[in-house]
Amino acid sequence: NAGAGQGTFTQRLERLGFEVTSADPSPAAVAVLRERVRGPVEQAPLEALPFPDASFDAVVLGEVLEHVEDDAGGLREAARVLRRGGALAISVPRNPAWFGASDRWAGHVRRYTRETLADAVAAGGLELRRLEPWGFPVSALYHRLAYDRHVARHGAAEPRAWQRPALALLAAALQVDRLFVGRERGALGYLALARRR
Repeated sequence: NAGAGQGTFTQRLERLGFEVTSADPSPAAVAVLRERVRGPVEQAPLEALPFPDASFDAVVLGEVLEHVEDDAGGLREAARVLRRGGALAISVPRNPAWFGASDRWAGHVRRYTRETLADAVAAGGLELRRLEPWGFPVSALYHRLAYDRHVARHGAAEPRAWQRPALALLAAALQVDRLFVGRERGALGYLALARRR
């Protein structure tokens, strides 16, 4: 799990029985990861992973590539540490026209089109097997109409006590988006699966 952040996805994979190595360039994130996850943790950016060639069966890049200046270079590094035939799972934000305050706050350098993500995967020496839009309608509406505006005005502050019930309802409503995976128009992001040749 490269760009593992706070370790939420690593924890989910570990609960499913996977042996997971987590990497993140941030010393603060690495400190949190070492407290939260069972597997090994390394401080490293995607573009310079400290692992031998062909070390892993799979690499996960969950909301990572949009932070990397040289995304094709990062994908080449992910391909390097994958065994032949290994899987790479990617999620990224979609639609460059939606680049806004929350993207700047999060340190994003881009949003993707279907073509720019497919081109980056190919330039990374990987074979794109599947590319699906996700995040319609609830995620996209929330992001565009509430979250992005809130971040523009207040930053990404912790929710106040009175906001927590609304966020619980939002979490339930987000399950609706599962019915629309694959719908391009209005989708918030892309999910992609690639393989090392």
